[in-house]
Order: sequence, then structure tokens, then C-alpha cells
Amino acid sequence: METIGLVLVVMGLGVLGMAVVALLRLRRELAATQGQALDLAERMNALPPELAGGLGTGDRHVITVELLNLFELAHKESALTRPLTALTPRLLRDVVHKKIIGRVRESLSAAGVEADVRVHRAR
Repeated sequence: METIGLVLVVMGLGVLGMAVVALLRLRRELAATQGQALDLAERMNALPPELAGGLGTGDRHVITVELLNLFELAHKESALTRPLTALTPRLLRDVVHKKIIGRVRESLSAAGVEADVRVHRAR
């Protein structure tokens, strides 16, 4: 009985090992394919894949803004944001995005600009 249990454990570990190897191979293939897609999009002067689905490649022009100092902006708002940065960075990022979107909408509206201000998540 112990021999059968040992054989089953060894077989299970073997199957698990093969699954891990297959997963790692698929991740490498995915990374290579993503790199090729980005290179091709760059050569074609196309929108990034995360924006192309919603915005298309038509006649509309889109201005994008990438926030490079997101956490510094949050730290200026409140002293409590420093500990939150370590504990809940995604939540803090979402809160800062909402505040900035509100400010941008107000500024554009005050200038008479009709705009659709949205957040698009990128890699």
C-alpha cells in the first residue's frame, strides 16, 4: 500500500513539474509575442494595443498624459498617504487618478473645451 502511495506521489510531482515547465514556456512565448506586437505597432506608428481597442485608428486625434509622479502628488495632499503607499498602492493610485481627472475636467470646461477625460490602464 505504501508503495502505491509513493508511486502516486512521484507521478503527481512529475505531472506538476511538467505543468510548471509548460507554464514557463508559455510565459516566454507570450513575452516574445508582446514584444513583436509592440515593435510592429511602433513601426506602423499605431496606437498602443491597450488604446487601439477603445479609440481605434481613425481620424480622431487623442492626447495622452502619463502621470510620472503619482505618489509624490498624493504625498503633497496628505501626510497619511506615505503609509498607504506601502499598504495599498493600487487604491491610492485610483484615488489620485479620480482627483486629477476632476481637476482636468474642470480646467478644460473653464476654458470652453469639450473633452472626454478617461483613464486607460497600460503596462
